[in-house]
Amino acid sequence: MKLKVKYLSPDILPLCSKFDDSGYDLRAYLKESVIIPPKSIATIPTGICLELVDYPKDEFTSAELQIRPRSGLTKAGIIAQLGTVDVSYRGEIKVNLMNFSNNDYEVKPGERIAQIVICPVYKPLIESAMELSNTERGEKGFGSSGKA
Repeated sequence: MKLKVKYLSPDILPLCSKFDDSGYDLRAYLKESVIIPPKSIATIPTGICLELVDYPKDEFTSAELQIRPRSGLTKAGIIAQLGTVDVSYRGEIKVNLMNFSNNDYEVKPGERIAQIVICPVYKPLIESAMELSNTERGEKGFGSSGKA
């Protein structure tokens, strides 16, 4: 499997991660800082386009690129919206940053704002059913599996 990266400017830092890291850091591609007010969202460009090549695929298997938050920003109340980038998308990767804090947050040029992780996707054959099998949880909804 290979990830091709198209850099939209020569001054963008290379997409990389540490050897054992599962994700690749996405950085803010900005000419100047952007302020995200409290309880607001901003869409931040990364200056890169991606293409996943030679990944396992057939009628039941594919892949996706997942945008995930960074723990350091999350601790400060700044959360990158989890998102899926389909393997057919070739445009610039952008990240929605949500400011859940009570303070303005300054996104600086080149700042690491999110991660991208490559994940398999399983696409089962869809079968209509009148009944589903019984389980212990059954139809119990949110929170029904307990806290521990």
